[in-house]
Amino acid sequence: MTRKIQAAPGRRRRSAGEIDTRARGVVASTVTLTLITAAALSATAVGANATTRPDAPNRIGTAPRVPAGASVVGATTPGTTLHLSVHLSPRDPKRLTDFVTAVSTPGSPLYHHYLAKGQFASAFGPTRATIAGVSQALKAAGLSPGKVSSDGLSIPVTATVARASHAFGTKFRNVRLKDGTTRYLNTSAPALPADVAASVTGIVGLSNVSTVTSHHSAVRHVSEPASVARSSPRAVAPRTYSPGLCADFTGSGLTDGTDYYSPGKLAGNYGMTSSSTVGAGQTVAVFELENVDNASIASYQSCLGTSTSVSHVYVDTTAGSGAAAGSTVDGATVGVESALDIEDLIGLVPGASIIDYQGVDASSATDQNVIDVYQKMVTDDQAQVISTSWGLCEALESSATANAENTIFAEAAAQGQSVVAASGDSGSSDCAPANGSSSAAVDDPASQPYVTGVGGTTMNGSGSSATQAAWNSGGAGSGGGVSARWKPTVYQGGVATTAMRAVPDVAALADPGAGYPIYYLDDTQSASPLPGIIGGTSGAAPTWAAAIVQANASGACQTNGQVGFLNDAVYRAGRSDYPGGFWDVTSGNNSVFATGFTAVAGYDEVTGLGAPEEAGLITSVCAPKGTAATGASTFHPLASPERVLDTRNGTGWGLSSVPTKHALVAGGTAPVRIEGAAGIPVSGVTAVVVNFTVTGTTGGGHLTAWPDGTAKPSTSSLNWSSAGQTIAASATVKLAGDGVLDISTNTTTQLIVDVQGYYTSGTTGTRYSALNPYRLLDTRNATGISTTSKVSNAVISLKVRGHGGVPSSATAVVLNLTATQTGSSGYLEAYPEGATRPTASSLNWSATGTTLANMAVVPIGSDGNVSIFVHGTSHVLADVFGYFSSSGTTFKTVTPARLLDTRQTTALGSGKTLALQSSGRDGIPTTGVKAVVLTVTVTGTTGTGHLIVWADGTSRPTSSNLNWVKGRTIANQVMVPVGSDGKVDFYTNSTTNLIVDVAGYTS
Repeated sequence: MTRKIQAAPGRRRRSAGEIDTRARGVVASTVTLTLITAAALSATAVGANATTRPDAPNRIGTAPRVPAGASVVGATTPGTTLHLSVHLSPRDPKRLTDFVTAVSTPGSPLYHHYLAKGQFASAFGPTRATIAGVSQALKAAGLSPGKVSSDGLSIPVTATVARASHAFGTKFRNVRLKDGTTRYLNTSAPALPADVAASVTGIVGLSNVSTVTSHHSAVRHVSEPASVARSSPRAVAPRTYSPGLCADFTGSGLTDGTDYYSPGKLAGNYGMTSSSTVGAGQTVAVFELENVDNASIASYQSCLGTSTSVSHVYVDTTAGSGAAAGSTVDGATVGVESALDIEDLIGLVPGASIIDYQGVDASSATDQNVIDVYQKMVTDDQAQVISTSWGLCEALESSATANAENTIFAEAAAQGQSVVAASGDSGSSDCAPANGSSSAAVDDPASQPYVTGVGGTTMNGSGSSATQAAWNSGGAGSGGGVSARWKPTVYQGGVATTAMRAVPDVAALADPGAGYPIYYLDDTQSASPLPGIIGGTSGAAPTWAAAIVQANASGACQTNGQVGFLNDAVYRAGRSDYPGGFWDVTSGNNSVFATGFTAVAGYDEVTGLGAPEEAGLITSVCAPKGTAATGASTFHPLASPERVLDTRNGTGWGLSSVPTKHALVAGGTAPVRIEGAAGIPVSGVTAVVVNFTVTGTTGGGHLTAWPDGTAKPSTSSLNWSSAGQTIAASATVKLAGDGVLDISTNTTTQLIVDVQGYYTSGTTGTRYSALNPYRLLDTRNATGISTTSKVSNAVISLKVRGHGGVPSSATAVVLNLTATQTGSSGYLEAYPEGATRPTASSLNWSATGTTLANMAVVPIGSDGNVSIFVHGTSHVLADVFGYFSSSGTTFKTVTPARLLDTRQTTALGSGKTLALQSSGRDGIPTTGVKAVVLTVTVTGTTGTGHLIVWADGTSRPTSSNLNWVKGRTIANQVMVPVGSDGKVDFYTNSTTNLIVDVAGYTS
């Protein structure tokens, strides 16, 4: 039976209160996406050995693996010519990722202010000194570097195997692949002098064992090939555009919407516009490693009645130098991929211009040839959308190539180019076709962080009766899974709850059984183009490219700017208004070669967020919700704290209808929907007061919270110092227009989020009045209570109204709660007396003898009291810092900012007081400020101590805001009055470093 202990009015004494902080340098970066730096690639970390000479060699990246089923067959001929490129890191990778975040974030001053063509080199490319230094090192190694690329990211080098071997400190060997072809590879990671190695992300072209392939299915003939004479060209009667196709398909006996999907039928199912001019003014580029059969494209345009502009750019090759468009290589017809890519786009966006970027034929293309095409597509910056249906198993790609792609695609994002890529047709085992491995693997470049991976679906019917499921048929299916290379991305946080980047991001029709009508050339069957039906994620990728083109051409995007980097936009939409612009695919799987993933409600590693629903998609990516109002706000306390996230049991975790038990991984982000949850309004919330609890920590770390869709700040709300801790802290966090709160930690931990109340614009809520801190409760000395014993599994009844300056009109109170001399584990729950005890805690502890504190905003019961339930055993202290009522000041949020960090200057000494100017800086007005909301952190503590915060010019109170023992890093939120001079005072009785972050103010 729970005991209820009646507390009596108290007297002021010094309290125990404890908070916890974080190291600024760790959290200060706003890394929205993964951008690999040279330091991360080097086998010997830069600076790890202080005795390393500048000219000592550093290995860069890793050596390629001998593919499964291949055998080494001797040394590579020394005279073999290699076409290489030395890829350089951007001068400031963090600044580049910050910029991509800013141009992709609604409400940011840089939103959709993309780089113009040719600006990347001067804005983010390596410095001239870096380029000159690397070039000189290459010359000193006996090489002849060429002119740096226009974006400053790569230096071309042509060398023999003998010279490359000497220059990069590696041998070369030939390997015979299981298909009988012979390729070469370097046997160790290339080396460069240490003083330039840190500027190099990789050297591409040292190996050609990786083979990029297209992701289309075999073509299904519409009519018997024997009925067409091979010697006579087959004419397709020209027709006027309509959503339908010509008689080659409509008279074939096959049904549109069942056996295949015409552009009009597919567009209708996806809510896309069908007309001869849709996409006008837009340009889309396709990546190809084969010749395009122009006769096939012309036949398709005649059948559809279009006149779409299709032009060609040749990279490392010339027109007609690849395998003939209709010839057969290894049993596969060449030229079909380009026909599918281009014709799919013609059918869905006939008014757009299409540029075919054609590289060396895939059968002989090297990694360097592949990179050259992507780099050309980006540096040309002619197309707003780039589509690629080519890729290879991520595990087979060299680190040098992957990292070069990463930077190139980051450049595309900075320029506002959207890049989509087919996720592959091998289900969850992308390496299976290449080397027979059924191990889980995903496809590159679909897994690249700056690329939107497109999975596959099967479709049946049209209009309101249309259905869609994950594609898995005929020994092929939607590629998807979890990357083994790329860390989890911020944009996927809380949606794809995986330890690494998840693939795909979206999906579209890919099933060849109900696929895409095309014309293609197969000279084993006919001398002229044939009508056929084809599928694969090679069709899904250009379908999504067309969806983006239509969005860019819409009035919303014409007003607000082109979509640009798509993943930020679609996952933001997925968190705030899902399914909104998506057709959520909830059935099927991608278990093709091995057990894979199953499609479920919400995100899954088979179909991602789903297929496009164009009208909602345009709203989501072209006219997203902006930031919340920044005017004065009033407060609405919840009757009791409400839990909106608990990673231990999947509460509030992700978009899936199936709760996922998954800790928040290091560097991951948990977006938590606040508006519409726990009785909170669905719109109009400007800020939220939450209690963060971490438990099962894996090491020291910190937590940062910020409004979704805005840049991650360099502040923290909660800090902890070791593994195995359970610790909590309250925070007041601004919300953006989508009503979602983003939370990130730098170490893996379980996370619990409880809402205490929220702010809205206007006058309907209560206003805040700050008080000089006053001790209402201290069980150690019978302050506010009749006993000096620890409390065990009992409820304390604490009188609030009429005590410590809290008036009878107060509806909620701000308390700093402290547990000290604790038992082994436990928690406190504060709630209005007379209400049902909540399931959310206000303060947690996990060890005997600890002292922990946390601020709580607690509604006051009708009898003027607050109940505090003690689970476990502990002494309890409660200090009042302010209250809410119909009168008082209104609250205004600011962008979280760091006001003080003594680690950059001098620690706050024992017995010293520091006066900190708060008014007139970081968004806080110079005058009229009554109180500020701060997160205060101590770190580098030299002994047991406490911190007191109060208004400058007033007497120092005897209640503390946080307490600690030596070596701890702790934090707590305070709502503190501001002195008439705009300053706040800080006192500590033990030397420590002090960090102060501001979240808002009252006036």
